[in-house]
Amino acid sequence: MAVQLSTSFRWARLHGPVMELMVLLTIGVLPAVICEDQLCSNEEVIIGGRIEWPENRVEGSVMTYICPVGFRPYPVSWRYCNKYKSWSQLKNVYRETALQATCKEMTCLAPEYFEFGSFDPVKNVYRVNDSVRFQCFNGYQLIGPVTRTCLPNGQWTGNLPRCNTEDMFCSNPGIPFGARMGRKHYDVFSTVEYQCGAYILRGLSERKCLESGQWSGVEPRCENKYAFDNVEDLTKELNTLELTIRYRDLSSRTHDTGQKTRIDIFFVIDASRSVGNENFMKSLNFVKTFINRVSDISGAIRFEVITFGSYPIKITGIKESLTPKAMIERIKRVEYQEYYNNTGRRTGLALEVVRTSINETLNLQAENGQPFPKQTIFIVTTGQYNGAPTPSIVTKKISDLLAHLPGHLVIYAIGIGEVLKTYLEDLVPIKLKETEGHQYVFYLPTYHYLVKAQEEQRKKDNLQPFDCGIQGNVIQRPIQRILGGVGSKEYEWPWQVLIALPKREFCGGSIISRHWILSAAHCVNDTVGKISNLTISTGSTKRREWLQRLIVEKVIIHDNFSIPSEMNNDIALLKTKDPIIFNSRVRPVCLPCTKKSAELLSSAVGSWDETCHLEDGVLTGHGGRVQKIISGYVSGWGYFKKNGRLPSSFLRHAQVNIQHYLTCASPHPLTETMFCAKGDTTDSCRGDSGGPFVMERSQRWFQVGITSFGRTSVCGVNFMGFYSRIPKLMSWIKERVTDLEYE
Repeated sequence: MAVQLSTSFRWARLHGPVMELMVLLTIGVLPAVICEDQLCSNEEVIIGGRIEWPENRVEGSVMTYICPVGFRPYPVSWRYCNKYKSWSQLKNVYRETALQATCKEMTCLAPEYFEFGSFDPVKNVYRVNDSVRFQCFNGYQLIGPVTRTCLPNGQWTGNLPRCNTEDMFCSNPGIPFGARMGRKHYDVFSTVEYQCGAYILRGLSERKCLESGQWSGVEPRCENKYAFDNVEDLTKELNTLELTIRYRDLSSRTHDTGQKTRIDIFFVIDASRSVGNENFMKSLNFVKTFINRVSDISGAIRFEVITFGSYPIKITGIKESLTPKAMIERIKRVEYQEYYNNTGRRTGLALEVVRTSINETLNLQAENGQPFPKQTIFIVTTGQYNGAPTPSIVTKKISDLLAHLPGHLVIYAIGIGEVLKTYLEDLVPIKLKETEGHQYVFYLPTYHYLVKAQEEQRKKDNLQPFDCGIQGNVIQRPIQRILGGVGSKEYEWPWQVLIALPKREFCGGSIISRHWILSAAHCVNDTVGKISNLTISTGSTKRREWLQRLIVEKVIIHDNFSIPSEMNNDIALLKTKDPIIFNSRVRPVCLPCTKKSAELLSSAVGSWDETCHLEDGVLTGHGGRVQKIISGYVSGWGYFKKNGRLPSSFLRHAQVNIQHYLTCASPHPLTETMFCAKGDTTDSCRGDSGGPFVMERSQRWFQVGITSFGRTSVCGVNFMGFYSRIPKLMSWIKERVTDLEYE
């Protein structure tokens, strides 16, 4: 009978007849008599928890401690069987030791100070499910959650609560729990600095108040050394990466070279002795699962897989250009026994292999004139590195190597078990840490969570492909313009629609829900009672093509729309007869003053009107009445040449800035339901009417305006665009569109 040898048997053959005999007994080739003195003990226990045992307690195998929710194994999460047939020491990377493994209770850091307010209860230690409630002093408004609750992973629910007043140029950024903040000035260009003391700082220690009224970087946090991340956070990034690969217009060719774009993904996997066989195999399964997930994308991706202990070993290289199936088959043949006597963890050496590959690609692409592929690096490790070179120095070299190619490098560092957090944080370049809406460093308690992240990814529970404000193409290209420049790519503005009007005219619009399109009243004012003359096209950047063609069932124009002489309340809703079918090219945009916007923008606590007023200030500067530089993007098929008279056949977009209302010089009375905007050399023009004015916040796109009219009727001359101010019109939308959540 042919028997496929297991990893343990291959390993055992290297260690002599006795071990080989033992494994043959285990797999049933010989009578099942096992010599217990050749195995690590099965008498270990953990107080308050249980042990997950390996199939065979042989050298290199791993037993994993499992604790109830809200508890953690101490001092280590797992132990490996060494060559002396005993389990590794109960000693972690922090040099903590114990005679007996125990499950210890998780706790969360206490807030040290709440500026302009108070919190209750005040404790030194907050346990799992403990909550703390916040309130602001008179004259201040609470932004963010009223309460936060301590989670089983040692983190708090929600974003930072903070107390704010409208006279602050940048809103109060808040103070992370366990942190102290130095300077506390919130004027333009001022900075705030954070210190976590004995705790670990996640993110950047300094943030700057920008001219837009936003803070640079992302909200930092302090945490203790045993807190870990939600597995859903890693799942989200894996899903984002998959979407990036799948919907980045890989089938199209670049304008300059005609070559297909690519992405190179490097997996750098810890195979040192303390990882153990079962954990190492979980790492490889993590790699294989991701490769399999994107295996249907032909010619788009190259992979390189490197394992390391005392030295790196390249399993597959990007230059080999293997098919996903061939790569997976090669990875399947990798056996942990190659590292059983591997005492080192030379992470830096493995990253040098990556740097060499990237440098070779860079030189080759330059010689051939080909576009350089985006580089993505996954580092999966446990414990601390040893030996030169220092890993953070190598990642800095990689970052410097690609400094002239912004957006072409992503590094994910995944630490498992009792890993030094400061070491892992240093692996990711500062520029990446400043990226809003993304997380690049993850801490997981055991390798089980690495497997769970892929299981969650498989379910796509957190992918939410049809949630509002998500671009199909999640890689941002440089924003081009409507007047001149190049057209938009597929998937960039999936909420954009074209409304075909009588007499061969057209307007733009945006999808806001399954049945509703948002547009300008002046576009459809003459069609009331004649809706059979209206059609809506979605899902294509080409004006004469569409993915879906929709029939209009109802048109609603604002009751107080002042017909073209004034253009006040220039807003309309079009209801489709059939529900809109969402996909990667057809998706809704987010609207302010909704439950989703309150969640994403950490809006003020209070009534719906108060929340909407705050969001109007954040998103439009109250229609340009606050002197801030707020940028947005307009899109459409309108006139695109200076003095031009021809509409575009392809969707175009422009970046414009909201202007101070006193500089608008409007040809119509400027009301509170309007704002004006323009770019240095860009503007919307005729044919763009009804289209969306959008901006990105918290990695979602919000529509804050509707293209209404221009200062002149000639494109590109004395230009200034005027837009209906959506936050001021949301109460009207709220009364009519019932399939959105508002509170």
